Amino acid sequence: MLLGLIRYVKGSVFFRAEGRSPERFLNLAARNGVNIWDAQPTAKGIEGFMSVRDYRHIRPLARKASVRARILSKHGLPFFAAKYKPRIGIPIGAAAGLALLIFLSNFIWTIDIAGEKRVSESALRGLLAESGVHIGAYKHTADTGQARRDILLKVDEIGWLSVNIVGCHATVEVREKTEKPPLDNTTPCNLKANADGVITKIIADEGIAQVKTGSGAAKGDLLVSGVTVTKNNKVRYVRARGEVYADVISKKELYLPKSFNYISLSENNASRRRLSFLGFELPCSLSFRSFDDAVYTRDSSFLNLNGQSLPLGFVTETSRELVRKPVTNDRQKAERVFQRELLLYEIFEKGGSRLTSKGFTIDETKDGFTCSAKFVFNENIAESVDFSVEE
Repeated sequence: MLLGLIRYVKGSVFFRAEGRSPERFLNLAARNGVNIWDAQPTAKGIEGFMSVRDYRHIRPLARKASVRARILSKHGLPFFAAKYKPRIGIPIGAAAGLALLIFLSNFIWTIDIAGEKRVSESALRGLLAESGVHIGAYKHTADTGQARRDILLKVDEIGWLSVNIVGCHATVEVREKTEKPPLDNTTPCNLKANADGVITKIIADEGIAQVKTGSGAAKGDLLVSGVTVTKNNKVRYVRARGEVYADVISKKELYLPKSFNYISLSENNASRRRLSFLGFELPCSLSFRSFDDAVYTRDSSFLNLNGQSLPLGFVTETSRELVRKPVTNDRQKAERVFQRELLLYEIFEKGGSRLTSKGFTIDETKDGFTCSAKFVFNENIAESVDFSVEE
C-alpha cells in the first residue's frame, strides 16, 4: 500500500515497447536502474509500468535494443494536478479547505453527557465551561483533569466522573452516588413533643405513654418513653414507636401595601438572530429597539447529522418589555388577597394536618393592611429522640 502511494505521488506511465529485441530492452533497463513493474509480453513486444522520471531516460536504451516505446496511459498526482492547472482556484480552494479542516480539528465541536439522573445536564455544562471545557474551546489547553476535580468538589451527588476528549468530541461519564437504603434502627429512643398543644389522641405501638388525652404538652416534653419494665421487674430499653395527636396553635402574619407597581409583560418585543459556530456568534439580523426593563429568552437551533448535533446553527434572542402599572388596594381587595394567601398556607404548608379552627383580623395602617391569622391544627407532634444506655 505504501509503495502504491509513493508511485501515485511521483506519477507513472503505462507504456508499450515494440521492436527487434524487447528482451534486450528489459536487460538494459535493469542494468541502468530503470524500474519496470507489471511487465507483460505482447505479440510484438512488452507492456508495463515505469515512473515518469525513468521514462524520460529510456530513449538511448530503446535505440540500443532497436525498439520503440510509447505511452498508453498516464497515472498519478502530477498528471491530475496538470489537468486542473488552468483552474488555479481549485487547488487553492482544496489547500485552503484542508488547512481549515486541520485548524478546526483543534477545537471541541460537541460535548455528550451520559449517566446523569438527579444532576441537571445544563448545570454540568455550566461547570464544565467554568473549567475551560466547552464547545469552541481549544482542546490542547482544555484541562479535563481539573474540570473533573472541580465538578466533584462542587456537586455532592456525583461519586465518579470522567472527562475525555477524542478528536473534536468530548464525552462526560457521570456516576451518581447511590442512596443508602434506610437501616433498621435499634437504638433506644423516646417520643417527645415538637410543638405546644393539647393532647387529643395517643397511639403507643412501642413504649409507655407518659401523657393522657386532654392534658397539655410543651415542646420537648416526654410523650412516650422507651424505658419499659418487664414482668420480672427488669428494665428494658426499646425504640418507642407511635403517634400523639394534639391541637396546636399556629399564627400567620401578612402585609399588603395600599399602592405598588405591578410588573407585567407587554406586547412589545425585539428579536435578534445570530449565526453560531464553535461558540462564536455573528449577527444575522439587526434590531434597534431597546427597552429600559426587559426579560430575555434565548432559543438555539443547531444542525444535526446522523443524530449528532454540530456546533453550527442559529441563536435567536428575544427581549420583551416589562411595564410597571400602579395598583391601589382597598380593604375589600386586601381581604380577598389575605384569604387566598391563608388558603395556600393551609394547603401547602399544613397539608398533613387537620384544620380545627381559623380566625383572622385585618388592620389598616397609613401605608397598607396587616392581617393577623390564628389557626388550630390537629397534628402529630411526636418526634423520635435517641438516648444512649451506659452499662
